[in-house]
Amino acid sequence: MKAGAARALSGVSAAAMILAGFAAAGTASADATENFPIPNRMLHTTCTAEQIMAAARDVAPVYYKRYMIDYNNKSPQIHQAVQDRINWFYAMDYPGRRSYAENLATDIYYEKLTFAWPNWSKLFFNNRGVASRTTDVCEQYPADDLGVWTWA
Repeated sequence: MKAGAARALSGVSAAAMILAGFAAAGTASADATENFPIPNRMLHTTCTAEQIMAAARDVAPVYYKRYMIDYNNKSPQIHQAVQDRINWFYAMDYPGRRSYAENLATDIYYEKLTFAWPNWSKLFFNNRGVASRTTDVCEQYPADDLGVWTWA
């Protein structure tokens, strides 16, 4: 009986140590960085969504084409919602954009548009070099050319 009691006590001690370890670790948290979920260059650019799209059309045509094919498969209501949301984002200053990125990183339900179209911001928030290539040249394009939203 003494050996069984010793094993039980040992098991309780081990469980207590594991629980203490979890408590010491604290709660998990997520945090946005300067490149996640939105690339740093997109947080700092002075370009409009249309300038970025025009630049992507010329410097990353495969990404632009894929985005526009997907975009054209959505309803006119989604088209308008995407245009409104991305223009709203680029109309903000850096602290506003940074706050938006933080919210995206920490709250899955923050961006409601993602539930209608998960890739709605892929051309803009993509971190595969598209952000750097487009922000390097985007100021060369007209700021309000809505023609970039039409692709056939």
